[in-house]
Amino acid sequence: MLFRSERQVEAVRDALKALPGDAGERHLAMFASGLFTKMSALKPAVKFRYLKAGLLVIGEHKQAAEAKKLFDYYQDLVTEIRLQTRVDGPTSVATDQPFGLFVDLRHTREIERESGGFGRYLRNQNDVAYSFNYGRPTENYRDKFQEMCKAQLSENFDVLSVTFQTENVHSVATEEYGWRVTPYAYVMLKPRGPQIDRVPSLRLDLDFLDTSGYVVLPIESPALPIDASRSDAPLRPVADVELTQILDERQSKDGKLKLEIKATGHGLMPPLAQLADFAPAGFAVAETEDTGPMVSRFDQENQTAIVSERTWNLVLRANEGAELPRTFAFAKPKLE
Repeated sequence: MLFRSERQVEAVRDALKALPGDAGERHLAMFASGLFTKMSALKPAVKFRYLKAGLLVIGEHKQAAEAKKLFDYYQDLVTEIRLQTRVDGPTSVATDQPFGLFVDLRHTREIERESGGFGRYLRNQNDVAYSFNYGRPTENYRDKFQEMCKAQLSENFDVLSVTFQTENVHSVATEEYGWRVTPYAYVMLKPRGPQIDRVPSLRLDLDFLDTSGYVVLPIESPALPIDASRSDAPLRPVADVELTQILDERQSKDGKLKLEIKATGHGLMPPLAQLADFAPAGFAVAETEDTGPMVSRFDQENQTAIVSERTWNLVLRANEGAELPRTFAFAKPKLE
């Protein structure tokens, strides 16, 4: 039986101990001996909570030795692996502009070796003709994580995209001895107002084999404080930016030009005003179509960086009453 709170668990324990004579001890013994034997009938997602509640009821009972041993194994697992999130750049984000959120698995070397790595959580196993999951049922891990992100974040954010690492991702060492980080996903978000001051916790369900079959352990990240109150947040981190500009001058005799500006590089591409200066003499920008930043993939050489692009389609019209310009100046990059 599962309980909604520790207070209810304590009420069951107190009720058993309050039974007259030796009835309380006999019932606790029966409860303890059945705690482990019933594990195989449970759904994997509830095993951890089941054991936690059951051991709170019976305490250090000798009949619960096997259950205690399994619960200690679960405890070791959840202390050796963590889900962590971090904002891509400053935690001060613009109210009306997207920003990125890195999602990483932080873990010990031992848990990575025991689990066989975390590549399987980066694929939808049911979408391929054949998939092996080491004795566990196959899962669409990517879809599950995306659905969780929308459920957790959609109240305060527009979830614009979720980009996953590749299945052959490798963990990297951290400054803390024995711990490593495996990059998992990049979530692009847009705040739904200046009042937003945190990113809620995210969850990734990890499954492990145990003596009762297998168990699903939810790993949650802590909430992340942010400041979305500014309309002019600082430039997001970008590098290796390339600007491609294509001018369509087929309607120039009518005083109309079309200009496509495409930016690609590492990091989330910012608004055009932060990337380039553009004020062509004799023309005014009549229309602007902005695709917004689009994340294409994680960089394969630098696994902690993403590659994105952003395109602007501009319609330019010559100033009324003036002679049509004979020259045109493209946008000048602000960055190296």
